[in-house]
Amino acid sequence: MLRPLGAVMVGVGVTILGTTAIAATWDFLAPDPELPQGGVVPCLLAAAASIVSGTLLFFYGRRHGGENMTRREALLAVTLIWFGAGVCGALPFVFGARMGVADALFESISGFTTTGATVITDIEDRLNRPLLLWRSMTQWLGGMGIVVLFVAVFPNLGAGGKHLYRGEAPGAQAEGFKPRIAETSMTLWKLYAIFTILEMILLAGFGMDVFEALCHALTTMSTGGFSTRDASVGGFGVPAFEWIISVFMLIGSVNYGLYYLLLRGKDFGVLTRNIEFRTFVALVLLSTGLLALLNLDLHGYDVVDSTRYALFTVATTVSSTGYGTDDYTAFGMPAFTIMVIIMFIGGCSGSTAGGIKIERVVMLAKQTFAQVKRSFEPSVVQVVRMGRAVVAKSVLADVAVFFVIYMVSMGVGVLVVATIEAVPVPTAFGAMLTCLSNMGPAPFHDMAGMSDNFAAYTGVSKAFFVVAMLLGRLEFFTLFALLVPEFWRR
Repeated sequence: MLRPLGAVMVGVGVTILGTTAIAATWDFLAPDPELPQGGVVPCLLAAAASIVSGTLLFFYGRRHGGENMTRREALLAVTLIWFGAGVCGALPFVFGARMGVADALFESISGFTTTGATVITDIEDRLNRPLLLWRSMTQWLGGMGIVVLFVAVFPNLGAGGKHLYRGEAPGAQAEGFKPRIAETSMTLWKLYAIFTILEMILLAGFGMDVFEALCHALTTMSTGGFSTRDASVGGFGVPAFEWIISVFMLIGSVNYGLYYLLLRGKDFGVLTRNIEFRTFVALVLLSTGLLALLNLDLHGYDVVDSTRYALFTVATTVSSTGYGTDDYTAFGMPAFTIMVIIMFIGGCSGSTAGGIKIERVVMLAKQTFAQVKRSFEPSVVQVVRMGRAVVAKSVLADVAVFFVIYMVSMGVGVLVVATIEAVPVPTAFGAMLTCLSNMGPAPFHDMAGMSDNFAAYTGVSKAFFVVAMLLGRLEFFTLFALLVPEFWRR
């Protein structure tokens, strides 16, 4: 399991080198005096440290490890890969932005897990182009999954690759993919890259600086939400940017398996027949309409402006991106409640979005309805269907267990954060909701006198949030399996 860990660490180091070279070339050809300068040498040091340590682990693992991994070893490997990538990804922030270890690790893990929460309060004054591009790249790599990317470019793992892929994406899998895991991974990444390039072209075409268009395309398609500006997307004040980014955040919230099937069969019925996609569209339309009406007074009773802000808020929330254009602390309680509910739900399974996922919510609702009907019709066999397909009882059990684990983790996390930080329970709840759902916004922070970031938390809490973000990204089972004593027994 050290071999894949080492390979990913080398890959992270090479990526740091690449982003540094691109940003340095950009600085040379199109210097921006308003941005902090430099950053090349610290990033080169970070890249060297990642590559050297990763190379040592890779060759050690190749000498002492087997060719294929068991599922048990793959679960541990996936955890180590994400943590190792987070440590390597933190090095540029330590060397280049003079951030403490806890802050740098938080920022890196937030990037790779596409949470989008940040501890940096002065982005425009602190981060130079190499660091801005690397910060965006962490989210792009984490969006489709660094393990999925690794399996795509390093397919000679054999059965180990299959187990790694399952450990990375433990949720419901899309139908219709090619049977080879490496081919499946590469197909996903090609679609991902095409969407990213298309968004970058559109943003640049409507007047956004090309470098910022690249960074925002990387962090939009990953539904991550890191921006190049302290005021996020709202700092541009350009409605066209907001419309474009809204659309691509929604694109990133849809199951990529549906895109694959659509391209292969060229049949739009693939979308209309999918109950999760229909529910997703209904949720977006209903929430946008309600927010537009409820916040109409906040936008001078301008229907178009109110709709634009509402769509952006819904898109950034349901996709778990976390960009901001509107001040949600000014929302009335009904509008704010809608936003918090969407934070719980999240996007579709098989997407880059966080949250519980719409598919699971639909299954839970259908199972609840079936149980209610069974109370007065005990002789009738109640089945849960997703479309025409009957959902297996084992799948329903997994969904129910996931929901229980999610809520228990939320409760324990709120207790821990409220105790360590002495903040109000709603503030602790908002922080845990952000991290477990990989969301970005931090609701209720204003109750503790905090801004919408995590800079004010202690190092202990930031380390706890790092674990919470990894739990949410790996959907609990992968990490919690390591806590079971039987996992370590031969």
